Amino acid sequence: MTALQSVGHLQGKVVVDISNPLTADYMGLTLGHSTSAAEEIAKSIPGAHVVKAFNTVLAQVLGQGAALADGSKVTVFYAGDDEMAKATVKTLAESMGYFTADAGGLKNARYLEPVAGLNIYFAYGAGRGTAIAPVWQGFSVTRA
Repeated sequence: MTALQSVGHLQGKVVVDISNPLTADYMGLTLGHSTSAAEEIAKSIPGAHVVKAFNTVLAQVLGQGAALADGSKVTVFYAGDDEMAKATVKTLAESMGYFTADAGGLKNARYLEPVAGLNIYFAYGAGRGTAIAPVWQGFSVTRA
């Protein structure tokens, strides 16, 4: 949180929280149920518009782009309390070629962070590699 505060004045700015509150062994979360990393970040930078996004996408997948090796496109889930900030993040993700899905208010980061934890487990703990991403089927996501 100190790093964010050292950036300076963030009031009115959109802040994309890509973090996941992982334990040292990457196999658990340090926060959950009653708060999330995104909510804690929002508390530490009052007046900023925090949007949780990209956290369910592994860094390696982010680095290679929106399409996985099998040709499927990755979905970026985003959650926040400010509709304009969410629209900005949605536009950003779609401009990068990702599908997007609105996950509701910032408190729903409490759900997105465990999804990321599960993805990290599959990649590292279960040895499935880092070219994977969670996909939801059967509901409409925004197609970029």
